[in-house]
Amino acid sequence: MTVFDTARPQRRTRRFALVLFGTYTRTLVIAHARHIGTVTAALLIVAMTLDLAPRAEWIASQAPSRGAPALVLHFLWYLALRMSDLIGNLLPLACFMGLFWSEITLTQSRERVIIWNGGRSPLQTLVPLAILGVVFGALQVTALSVLRPGAVAIQIEQNLGEYGRRFDRRLHPEARQWVTLPTHLIHARIDYRASRMVDVQVFEFSDTGRLNGRIEAASAEPTSTHGRWRFHSGSRWDAPDAAPTSQPTDTGATRRFDVEDDDLPVDPLWLASFGIDARYLPNGVLASLATRADIPDASGYRTWRQVRIAQFFLPFGMLLLASCLATALIAQRTAFKPMILIGLAGYFLYVSNNIVVWLGEYGQLPAIFAAWLMPLAMVASGLALMTWLERRGRAS
Repeated sequence: MTVFDTARPQRRTRRFALVLFGTYTRTLVIAHARHIGTVTAALLIVAMTLDLAPRAEWIASQAPSRGAPALVLHFLWYLALRMSDLIGNLLPLACFMGLFWSEITLTQSRERVIIWNGGRSPLQTLVPLAILGVVFGALQVTALSVLRPGAVAIQIEQNLGEYGRRFDRRLHPEARQWVTLPTHLIHARIDYRASRMVDVQVFEFSDTGRLNGRIEAASAEPTSTHGRWRFHSGSRWDAPDAAPTSQPTDTGATRRFDVEDDDLPVDPLWLASFGIDARYLPNGVLASLATRADIPDASGYRTWRQVRIAQFFLPFGMLLLASCLATALIAQRTAFKPMILIGLAGYFLYVSNNIVVWLGEYGQLPAIFAAWLMPLAMVASGLALMTWLERRGRAS
């Protein structure tokens, strides 16, 4: 090295370090959260208005007192329960639309250009999105697993609102239910809280659909043996032998009994929850029903058990795709057509996730596939798109 080399000022390479919880991260997290919260509140207001408007008089008639303070408290209590039920449905869409709104403000204020000129890449926006994804993912799981089942259970117990009427667990003198099983058909009044049946008729069928017998009883309750029920004060009719040598005039034998135990493949826990959709059941009941092999139409229980876990990743996927689409289409300026396309994309993702879950609920898709497909696909697509944006930015 010559003296001239030592005298020449050395060139320094400017380096940018990723500060996970620096000012940039805190600023974006607060801005994004504020917009998402505003959109969530707006969606809840619209949903509450549509829910309350056609049934306001009916809800008011269920108040314990007709005084003005009691009516106000009654409506506030009802709205709190309904919001606890709806927040899990609306939060993923609010995450997408709220972040999209936040990205529009970054474009219009030119903050995005300033940030890029400062040396930050699209990948560095992952940190604020990841923080929000964890927060809103935890809120989503809590809403689906705790808030919604709790709110529905309270409405059922207090006979309040649509859920109180639809899932009424009281034993009514005239309300009879049909319960369809692979080899049995039951017609009875169901005492849900006691897991028993009153004024019960049980029709027994063979695998080929032939009627083998009928039981009529005043009541039936489960025994300590799984799959065995105890019938009280009834009669049993057995179909005649279907062999070729049997007499065509034989109508079968009928006998009366005071108490009799018979095989009946009805799970008491399933009977107590009969008629309530799997999405509204408490975690313990849902997990128990999802693991039982002899439950009719168990696909709904298995799907929603997985959904309550998988949707932890759904808000992050919606946030990620909203950020990527905004960066790709409206990074420099806001135009009407790209903004409409991004908004429609968010609604399409929201509806598609619900459709896939419904297909799993009705047994058209495996439970794990229906629950995890859309959340993981959104996260993977968002990461791939963000990586592509990063490489495009380096090449330009």
